[in-house]
Amino acid sequence: MKEIALKRMKSWNIFSFFFVNLMLLAGFIGNANAANKWTAPTQPSGVPTSFDDAILNMTNWILGFVASIAVLVVIWGGVNYLTSAGNESQAENGKNTIKYGIMGLVICGIAYALVTVIVTTVLT
Repeated sequence: MKEIALKRMKSWNIFSFFFVNLMLLAGFIGNANAANKWTAPTQPSGVPTSFDDAILNMTNWILGFVASIAVLVVIWGGVNYLTSAGNESQAENGKNTIKYGIMGLVICGIAYALVTVIVTTVLT
């Protein structure tokens, strides 16, 4: 019984060795063809080309981070509210946390709109 299991294991190892090598060879052939057609970009993507683009890019990153934190605060408040189990102070704390998280999201939206309007009207 052991000999049959060893033979199967050896045949499986040989099969997997050849399969992996075949996949690697196919990858190298595909990359060789793609390498001949590649050209360097003239301008890297995502790089701001002007000052107003840089300000908008930085604002998007900062407000995206702050909005993510505000969403996490809303989720945390919802968990506190749902797990209050009749405890009025914890339920009130959860409600307030949700309220402040939503206020943070509204402030992020207003800040985004304000910065976008100011940058597009003043700097352009």
